[in-house]
Order: sequence, then structure tokens, then C-alpha cells
Amino acid sequence: MSVRAAIEFMPEIGELDAIQETIGSISAEGNWPPDLTYQIELILEELCINVINHGEVDGTQPIKVVIVSGNDEITIEISDNGKAFDPTKDAKTPTKVTSIEDSSIGGWGVHLAHTFSDEMRYKRVNGMNCLTLVKRRTG
Repeated sequence: MSVRAAIEFMPEIGELDAIQETIGSISAEGNWPPDLTYQIELILEELCINVINHGEVDGTQPIKVVIVSGNDEITIEISDNGKAFDPTKDAKTPTKVTSIEDSSIGGWGVHLAHTFSDEMRYKRVNGMNCLTLVKRRTG
């Protein structure tokens, strides 16, 4: 059985609650285990914050998120009208640190998305960044 959810929200930090509500609903309907729900929440929140803070979106069009939960995998599509940015190629790998005091703020959102996703694909279509993430369900 496949479950689908789609949300649109304006590129403002205060709008991110819509992601949490949507994930809560689709995770319950799709019977996700808590660790999977947490990983999807973290991925989406981090990537959407990056779009809002660094994507140079013009603020007139919403960020669009589509989540499809199937038996074997979850597919997430994020699209925005910000500057072209391919996180599969353009993101810098954060520097490994030995202590929290040595770490810098930032640079970890895309890294977390890479770490928690099984696939990540990017394309630019009609002035829109289109990022697709696939998370396989295990066990």
C-alpha cells in the first residue's frame, strides 16, 4: 500500500511546523518505526532550513514537499525556486572534529541528508531546484 502526502509552505522558518504535522500523519498511516520517522523529520527540516537561509528564494513561491511511503521505500521530493544548488555535487563535506568545542555551526544538514538517505538525485527544471531522496525501509 502506498501513502502520499504533499505540502506547500512559504519559505519562512515559522512555516516548518507544517512539515512536522505532515510527517506525523504519513508516518502513522505508513506504519513507520520511530527511528525512521525521526530520520525523515531531520532530513526534511535540515534541507528546508538550508533552502530558507541560503537558497536565495524570492519568497513569492512556496517550497513544495511530496512524500510517498511505499512498502519498501519512502520517496521525498523537495522543490524550490532558489538559486541552483546541487547537494549531490556542490555541498562541502563538513570537517571532522574531535570535540564539540572544535566544531563549527553549519554544513551538517546536507551531510545528514546524505547519511540518512539511500539515494539522492538532483535536477534543475524550469528555474526550480528538484531534489529527490529515497529512504529504503528495512526490517
